[in-house]
Amino acid sequence: MEGKKLGMSMPVEADRNDVTAWALPEGAIARLGRGSVCDIAFSPDGQYFAVASAIGLWLYELPMLSPIALWDTERGMTSFVTFSSDSRRIVTHTSLEDVKIWDIESGICIRQIEVPNRGDICHPVFSQDGQRLIAANSRPTTTKKNQKIYVWDPHTGTQMRETQMQHPCNVYPLCFSPDLSLLAGKNRDPENIGGNVGDGDFIAVWDVEIGKQIVNLTYSERVQSFCFSPCGQHLAAGGRNGTIDVWNIASGQLETTSAEYADAKVYPYFTPESELIVAAVSRRKVDIWRTGKGEKLDEFEHHTSNYARVSFSESGKQLAVESESNIRIWTKGDNANTHTLSTLQGHISTMDTLVLSADEKTLAAGFWRDNVRLWDIGSKRSYRPDNEKLPGSHHNVYLSPHKKIIFTNVDKTTLRIWEVGNNEPIAELAKPEAGLMRPEAFSPDGYRLAGVDKESTIHIWEGTSSRNNTCEAENWKKYTTLVGHAAPTSQSGFSWQHIVGLAFSPDGKRLASIARDCTAYLWDVDAGQQITKLPLTPPPSKGTYREWDTRIAFSPCGNIIAGGKWGEIVLWNATTGETLMTLPQPEGSQRPITLCFSPCGQYLASGAWWQKGLKKVPIRLWEVTSGKNIATFWGHTTDVQCFAFSEDGTLLISGGHDGAIYLWDLTSYL
Repeated sequence: MEGKKLGMSMPVEADRNDVTAWALPEGAIARLGRGSVCDIAFSPDGQYFAVASAIGLWLYELPMLSPIALWDTERGMTSFVTFSSDSRRIVTHTSLEDVKIWDIESGICIRQIEVPNRGDICHPVFSQDGQRLIAANSRPTTTKKNQKIYVWDPHTGTQMRETQMQHPCNVYPLCFSPDLSLLAGKNRDPENIGGNVGDGDFIAVWDVEIGKQIVNLTYSERVQSFCFSPCGQHLAAGGRNGTIDVWNIASGQLETTSAEYADAKVYPYFTPESELIVAAVSRRKVDIWRTGKGEKLDEFEHHTSNYARVSFSESGKQLAVESESNIRIWTKGDNANTHTLSTLQGHISTMDTLVLSADEKTLAAGFWRDNVRLWDIGSKRSYRPDNEKLPGSHHNVYLSPHKKIIFTNVDKTTLRIWEVGNNEPIAELAKPEAGLMRPEAFSPDGYRLAGVDKESTIHIWEGTSSRNNTCEAENWKKYTTLVGHAAPTSQSGFSWQHIVGLAFSPDGKRLASIARDCTAYLWDVDAGQQITKLPLTPPPSKGTYREWDTRIAFSPCGNIIAGGKWGEIVLWNATTGETLMTLPQPEGSQRPITLCFSPCGQYLASGAWWQKGLKKVPIRLWEVTSGKNIATFWGHTTDVQCFAFSEDGTLLISGGHDGAIYLWDLTSYL
């Protein structure tokens, strides 16, 4: 395929400076969030910084980090990005799709290369002369015969060579030597080398041309990252617990080792001058070292998680560190005191909850592994609440009875309730002995909070302080527990029986719950008893990924409960539990998991979760009385996680696992 313009910088009518309007799906009026980060890379000439995201490929101009392009949005889910050595082309790989080569100047996809085993292709890399493109399958099939190294001509897209790898195994992450003659990767094949040594990894090195494994290196801990020296004769590995090892590849001998970066994940990089520098990334800061001299070049504060991504520029003078909320770019100065630090914001992670402020001028989002973020709806700009450095994780946002945005977060021992603008929590609740897992529910009247422990017991707390309009922590107390769902059989707590949906009635006196085994109950919270079991038939097993996922929602008037499961949405009478209606789902909407009623109760929004074959995931708007699907929107590239309506119901806001929030105009459909 040649010269096909698969993506564009922006629509012709869009404001160049308003990135919230770039490449919008039909029906959307804005996008808040630029997609979760899958990969990052600097151009060799230092002009560009690229972010492969879940909604497409973003190109930024350095040093100002100004966005100049958004490409590859047809599917999104851009998993890898690499520049050519002349900085004129970019190669991307989209999950379960082809490898694409982009011309930076024109913004056109100039080549699309079909590859085998698309989901397992590793980071494609250009040769230094730009005449070859190389990649490998990172994971073998059960037959262990499909792990191969592929070489293509990037100008024509034709395959130049295909090499079967000897002793294929799970080798992610992968790393090619600068001249592309060697390939290194973690080796976890017990038949080949006896499995792991204690808590460590083996590192295998292959000869790319013949596919032969030439050396196995024993590493003392789990590998986080590794790289070749410019000459290709040495390999450095950085671990998850602060160790750097450097081997001579020809002899297989360990030449140097250092364990001075304790409690940090270590990312090594050889500069073009063969100097080894290291980024030691912990949860609160990043240290940059010159290892040969034991010299710390710099350090900066940066809140990261287990999922941070790190990339050095080709010169080694720039470093990008990504977390769920931003990307920090460090630039080495001319002397020890002139280093600079820039921040790229906009790329967000998975959110579970959305809420509009009472005046509808502010949108709040609660994230899986990140702090709460707020958006000013008018300017579409995001910012942090005052208490930015909150402890814990799993933040959810709600609206209090007093029309304040509040949010919860959980750490190892405590569930906290906060109010935006306050630096101290309004409540600190001890977690149950069996811990807490998702889901969580806050009653619309703001007085009750429910959570599920690992044994599928529902715990409910009541905030009498809210009723008295005070903020005393001791007035939030454990109210009751609800027992009835089957306890999970999995020791890890992740089980097909686990409760995955909770919803309070508007007055907080009833609670609906639903589990993966398609058991659903309606509870009397005050009595602490089950009212009825909601009729729900488990779907016939199709062997489909996560086909057991379910969710549940209460209507704002409290008379209807909606439950989503594989293939259908069920509506129940919220008093008797009687089934009122079943909404069969069309092809492509087989996982209508995320549910939300409009404020008037006349409409129901359903958001599907991704299933194989979908480029975009549907959001459907249903008329409750007739069961008619009156509108469908296609925008998110993967699971729709949460919704929020404006008070008049004309604006629907959706948040996705792709790190995007879309604002949908419903005026013409109501």
